Amino acid sequence: MGGLVGWTVITTDGTWSSHWEHSVALTEQGPLVLTAPDGGRAKLAEHGVTAAPDPLV
Repeated sequence: MGGLVGWTVITTDGTWSSHWEHSVALTEQGPLVLTAPDGGRAKLAEHGVTAAPDPLV
């Protein structure tokens, strides 16, 4: 069986919605959210987690 049979998700009120996921690198210095503009620092800090330093700086 190919494809994503039964994958459609519908909101209870029938309005449009979206879904996304992040790509995360787990490094020795901590996690780095590759798809977040700030590397995930702000949201990780809310949970007491220190993000890895930005490797491009």
